[in-house]
Amino acid sequence: MWLYLKTGFYSVVKKTPCKDDELLVRARSKNDLDQLQEILKTKYKFDGEVLDTPDADYAYRMIVPIEIFSSFMSSAVNDLVYDNFKYSKSWEAMYGWQKDLKMG
Repeated sequence: MWLYLKTGFYSVVKKTPCKDDELLVRARSKNDLDQLQEILKTKYKFDGEVLDTPDADYAYRMIVPIEIFSSFMSSAVNDLVYDNFKYSKSWEAMYGWQKDLKMG
């Protein structure tokens, strides 16, 4: 699942090395994952380790318990206050794709 949030862009999957009750949160920007790490530590007392995986498709990863990530996502939805959200080049790319679909 891809997530575009104010704190960053994340790819969330359930795969090795995760246990049954964990998710792998991946990011291309270390800053994005560092921001998430700080929120999880402050709000949920979870001190996850950011793993540096430079040769992988996502250079940074963190294993997070599903229960904690679910709470984070619920909070992100409940705290939503903006009426429009455009995340720079990713928004532009998806908008271009939408236009192509209409023309297609």
